[in-house]
Amino acid sequence: MHTTRAARAVAQSSQPVEPSTNTSLTPSTSSEPATTTDPAPTKTLAEKAKELWATAKYLFKFYFNGVKQIWANRTSVNLIQSRISSGGSPLTREESQLIRTHASDMRKLPLFLFILLILEEALPLVVIWAPSLLPSTCILPNQLVKIRMGEEVKRAEAWRALKGSEGLQPLLPVVEESQGGASLREAHREGGDVLKGLSAEDLAKLGKVFSLSTWGGAAMVRRRLDAHLAYLRSDDALMSSDGAYAIPQHVDALAKACGERGLRSTGIDHREMYESLCTWLRYTTRNPETKTLSDTSLALLPLQLYNDVALQEVKSEIEAESARGLIAKTKDVLREVVEEEKKVVGREEKSKEEVRRKEQQQKQ
Repeated sequence: MHTTRAARAVAQSSQPVEPSTNTSLTPSTSSEPATTTDPAPTKTLAEKAKELWATAKYLFKFYFNGVKQIWANRTSVNLIQSRISSGGSPLTREESQLIRTHASDMRKLPLFLFILLILEEALPLVVIWAPSLLPSTCILPNQLVKIRMGEEVKRAEAWRALKGSEGLQPLLPVVEESQGGASLREAHREGGDVLKGLSAEDLAKLGKVFSLSTWGGAAMVRRRLDAHLAYLRSDDALMSSDGAYAIPQHVDALAKACGERGLRSTGIDHREMYESLCTWLRYTTRNPETKTLSDTSLALLPLQLYNDVALQEVKSEIEAESARGLIAKTKDVLREVVEEEKKVVGREEKSKEEVRRKEQQQKQ
């Protein structure tokens, strides 16, 4: 394994900065001689090389462990699919999510392995500029937050533009609330294709609401939308059939579910995300007056439910992050990788120590 330029940058950044000397002209009133702070000793070449090698090892190990996790997930997915095909217990939402995520990871794996093993020096650049190429098992927690924030800004801009689109005014809101309860607006009661009249521009913006790729023209965007809406229907049904506990509680899983539905997934608290997802599920699976809405009507539901509070704060954070230099971002990535891998090593050592302690107790 060869070391990366990015790791080299981190090693260089750890060199001590010379302290500034006091240039004050005010005489000292103390009879004691002025004390001076000796500069920290400069690291030797051997120490720098050792630090560089350690960083490179952590970097490689972190991503290699991510690849190993993909293969572990493959085993789990095969067991689930074998159980389903043999008539075993029905698929749960958790299992469905694992299968979907694993399929995405497997599509990304060949290119990622090529970068990891052949173009290792380009890896930090991929992490910073093209995180969509990374398998889910190789994404850092802080990086995942930044990815979602970027998607949120694009979603909010598309939502704002679609809310003002003349072609969509007769179709909004999708669901009307009254004293008698929730019901579908007349334009959505027939179950027709309400998206067929949308312009290519509005269709692309609708794709951005769901964080879908918009390249390839209106026909390809429409196919992606149709496939995504079919997935949401299936996922909603699994959440509903599995009971309330199937609604994600962990903040990452909840943010993922909200983002997939075009709902707010960053910049608001956990309770607000949970409530918006519950409202979505009430409309799509529980309320007899609204659960009959078509898939194309489902695509417009986020325009009604999206929470636009404090969007400027999210945008400001993204702009501040974009303004930072490449070297600073690279150092952050490497630092986070080292920290995450050290946590893993610490947990493994703690687990081994616990096993040794129990073995000693059994011998006594």
